[in-house]
Amino acid sequence: MKMVQRSHVGKVRDHNEDCVGLYQANGGVVIGVVADGLGGHNAGEIASQETVQIMKENLGSLPPGLSTQSKIDELSTAIEKANKRVYDLANKNGKLQGMGCTVVTVIAEEDLLVIAHVGDSRAYLLHKGGLYQLTEDHSFVNILRKHGQITEEEARNHPKRNMIVRAVGTNESVEVDLIDTPWREGDIMLLCSDGLTSMVSDREIGLVLTSSQLNMEEKADRLIDLALDAGGADNISLILLEHVQRSTKS
Repeated sequence: MKMVQRSHVGKVRDHNEDCVGLYQANGGVVIGVVADGLGGHNAGEIASQETVQIMKENLGSLPPGLSTQSKIDELSTAIEKANKRVYDLANKNGKLQGMGCTVVTVIAEEDLLVIAHVGDSRAYLLHKGGLYQLTEDHSFVNILRKHGQITEEEARNHPKRNMIVRAVGTNESVEVDLIDTPWREGDIMLLCSDGLTSMVSDREIGLVLTSSQLNMEEKADRLIDLALDAGGADNISLILLEHVQRSTKS
């Protein structure tokens, strides 16, 4: 498996409230996490960092060959622990009140991806030249779009497009979306914060990921550059995982 991570402050924010974690657990299991902080200066950064740290602590020693349900349970438990940690910190410190973060995380093995997410950070899978969004945004504008009250284009430019309806740490409990999907040789998984997807269209992302002229590092850099060229209005973070043959070194 080839693995790349990137995080950039963007052109508007003065600090980076995103946090990225990418590591290999026992037996080659790969864990990827992207968290995007919410809740004011520094507080969002703390929420995202704490969430990534909790995910690492709870998933970093996973053995290979776990059942799909076991992976789902492990992800759900890890995010629940992260939620409790962030929620408790916010309630103990008035300066951190209301902080939280989005999170999208994956357990990746040779044949299967198991994904958990809360908020509007996203997971995509490039498969046979097609780019598929695996997650559904937990956002106000997505609710409007699903009910036919606004179009896709209106959603992209809506004044409340950054309003999240579900996040880690903002409530005592959290509802987690859990997804599992097979993947095959040549497939690419993308985890990213909305600093990418609010600036770069799915079509543009797909064109970069399918490019035969770019290696994985260059694809990651190109995606960051596209978001910056479009204005870089938010922090931009991403992880790319490419499924390669076992005999191929990552």
